[in-house]
Amino acid sequence: MQHYTDTILYKTHQHIIVPISKSLSVFIPFLIISSVILFFLKISVVLIILWEIFIGAIIFAWFYFFWVKSYFIISNEKIIVKVRNGVFSKFHMSIHFKNIRDMAFSKNNVMHYVLWYGTIFARSSAGAVGDLEAKHIPHVEKVYKILNALHMLEESERKSMKSLPQLLRFTNSESKENDIDFESWKLQIVDSQETLEDAIEKEKMVLLNIPGMKEVVLLDWNDRKNIFSMEEERNHWVYESLRKKVLFAATHDASLRDPDEAIVLTAWEKVIFPTVNFHEINRKSVISSSPWLAVHEYLIPKFKDFDDYDATLLIWFDI
Repeated sequence: MQHYTDTILYKTHQHIIVPISKSLSVFIPFLIISSVILFFLKISVVLIILWEIFIGAIIFAWFYFFWVKSYFIISNEKIIVKVRNGVFSKFHMSIHFKNIRDMAFSKNNVMHYVLWYGTIFARSSAGAVGDLEAKHIPHVEKVYKILNALHMLEESERKSMKSLPQLLRFTNSESKENDIDFESWKLQIVDSQETLEDAIEKEKMVLLNIPGMKEVVLLDWNDRKNIFSMEEERNHWVYESLRKKVLFAATHDASLRDPDEAIVLTAWEKVIFPTVNFHEINRKSVISSSPWLAVHEYLIPKFKDFDDYDATLLIWFDI
């Protein structure tokens, strides 16, 4: 879908909690009232339950239909909010990046943190009349980072963006990723004519959309050499990492999901740190591990927004 000269970079619905909460707000009073009435009319309990399930499904389908028709869209020119609340209730607003004075996001209750959603704010240079507020946005922190990256670009640069991977490559142009000589890796082709570079950008976006994951950078062969010299021998993953095509370093906070497997093992009175599966990456021979302190400290300068409470993680795979 295009809007004039826009190219859509990101599109999502409001969080699924929206139709659920609206349905419950209607269904619960109906449930109470109808149950009392049908009970006094001596209707079979089974029939009462079936009736209430039927009505509950209709109520949810009603709100779900309008939820599906509602969108939050980021294009290479503007932010768009489209909300349908009913047959005769529609809200549609947009704000161009060139007119945005500043932006913010908020997560201000327990549900926001548990279900990973929040509100995006964009203040217009034209004043309060043109301000935009988008509620119930999933992965609100990740969305804010995308918006912030686009807002910082020059207008001509922003309009040239045709995809999120392109934006990621552009905004990370000063990172260690540029030390990778993709020609020397022969841009290996995978499914659908996917190059190694495309695969790297695709999996980076997968990682960045995992709740709790903050930053992801690609490590080069010089980084591998340094890590190999620093890491403890009992961290068996360090040997595996030398044989993989792609090696990512990532930062995450305490909200990241639990590891797929045990990250510490004891065998014959020795403690070892094995490789661990990482199921979000659908590639060959995917493994991950938490680095030892020396490597952790080596990785920290590679990240732009590292917090003292963040942890580092190494993820690598073949294509």
